[in-house]
This record gives sequence, C-alpha cells and structure tokens, in this order.
Amino acid sequence: MQERTQQAVASNAPQEVADYLRELDKVAISTHVGADGDAIGSSVAMLYLMRALGADAVICHREPVPGYLSWLPPDEVLTELPDDGRTLLVTDTSRQDRVGVDHEHVGLNLDHHEDNPLYGDYNLVNANAAGSAEVVASLYPLLGVEIERDAAEAIYAGVYTDTGGFRFRNTSPAMHELVAELLRAGVVPAEVDDRINRTGTIQQVNIVGLSMANARRYGEALISTVDDGDYERAGATELDSKESIDSLRKVQGVELVAHLRQVPEGTKGSLRSESVDVAEIARTFGGGGHRLAAGYTTPKTPAEAREELLEKLDGVVNLDGKGSR
Repeated sequence: MQERTQQAVASNAPQEVADYLRELDKVAISTHVGADGDAIGSSVAMLYLMRALGADAVICHREPVPGYLSWLPPDEVLTELPDDGRTLLVTDTSRQDRVGVDHEHVGLNLDHHEDNPLYGDYNLVNANAAGSAEVVASLYPLLGVEIERDAAEAIYAGVYTDTGGFRFRNTSPAMHELVAELLRAGVVPAEVDDRINRTGTIQQVNIVGLSMANARRYGEALISTVDDGDYERAGATELDSKESIDSLRKVQGVELVAHLRQVPEGTKGSLRSESVDVAEIARTFGGGGHRLAAGYTTPKTPAEAREELLEKLDGVVNLDGKGSR
C-alpha cells in the first residue's frame, strides 16, 4: 500500500484518491461530532463504496446516530475505533479535532468545507460541492462501482439536508444531475423526506417554539437563545433545538441569523446568512464552516454569548435599534 505523509502532499486529485482506496483492505469510517445528514450520509455512502471494493469496512462514531438518520447505517455503528490496524477514512469533518472517534492518524480526509486544513495522508476537499456526500458520489464512477439503491439513499440524504431540500445557494446544476442519477437508482424523494422530516417529537416542537419566542432582532441580525431552563420546560435536549435555525431564516429583512443553545461546554452557536461570511465570524470564536453556514462553541452562557456575538457583528451588519421580539 502506498504511504504518504501530510507534509508530502497538500491535496490529491480524485483519481489519485480512488487509486488509494482501491488498495485498502480494512477500513474504519467516521465523521464529525454533532453529526448531521451530510455527515452520516457521506459516511454510509463511503461504507457501501469500500464494501463494493471488497474491503472490510465499519463505521465508528462515539455519539449515537441522530434518530432521523438511524435508518441509514446498514449495521451497528461502533463507538470506538477497532484495534486491528484499520485505515481511518473521515468524511465531512473540517478539523481533525472534530473527528467523532478517538484516533491517532487519518488516512483519508474527504470534505467540502473550504477552511479544511488538509490533515489526512490523502485529502479530497471540494469546496464547490454542495455536500460531502456529493464528493463521495464522484468516486463511484472512478472506481467502476455502480451506485445501488442503499448507497443512493445515503448520498441523497446527505445532499438533501446540506442544501436545505435543494433551496440553498449551494444547489447547482451538477447537483440536480446527480439527484437524477440517484432517482434512477431507486431513491423515492417522498420516502426520504418522510424519514428525515416526519420523525419529530412534541418535545422538539416545544423547544423550537421556545427558541422562536426567545428570538430578538437587532437591525439586520436575528439571534435566538436556548438555555437549560428552556430544555427543562420543553422536556427536550440541545439536539432537539437544532431545527430552530431554519425557522429563523424566514424573517424578512434579516441578513444574519444565529441560534445560541446551551451545552455542557457553554454555548453552541449556529450562524446562517445569504450575504455575510459567517465562517469568518465563527473562526474568531475557534469555529468554522462554510461562508454562509458556520458554527462555533464558546464557554459563555447563551445570554453572554449573545452579547459577545453582537460585539463581533457591530460594523458587519446594521444593528440599528435595540433588540426587539
């Protein structure tokens, strides 16, 4: 098997990565902590690809797969990396410290985040792709592997969620051409939509409602906070509240939205915009992401994080007027 060091290679051509994968006989696949649809979808698509090549492949992730995505992995997701010499393949993870399993080395870093520092022996990072699942899909024809229905559903789930149901600006003609191929492989969009969007609970509805009630507008910015008291009132968790960000985006005249939710480490912040580089803002707090969709974690409480964020936004967007509900 070829050996490469991170210092020896900054980036790799897709065919070079395909040749590398063909040589592997035992792999583990992981993705980022706080996994979303593209994280799980791209991981599962990579699992099917490696198994089609004859490799012994498993998925490893210390956190449970979110309930709305639990139908995607074909078998048990291991919580630890097996101690049997497997090569670790990581999908959709912008930084190595966010990989969802304890590890010492990354063989392949496959991603679509433009701020990815290329931390693998091999790196396939395409910032023009709508999702990491799209990057995985591009490897199938290079390796002569047909996309079967199960793999097609995983890829579809990844690109569907990372494009907001094909509504976001990262949706491209190439994306729709890929989706057409996935539908020909057997994907039924209505069935995938039901599995992803109709698996909620009343607790999720309640916490999203509280998130909306807590939202305050500051000129062109809209910020919502959720704390432990809100979780208790709703009987919900931090994961339940993540859906709030999409509802915040619906307010007319707002250039940037933020959802700040309490976690044991402090506060997780999700940022979205149609015009502002929110990845640059997130990086000032040690986070990152895409230009129009990013996130970070701060040790402050949600209320403190709101004031901290407003200081960063001063001069970036118009904050005229006091906060209003």
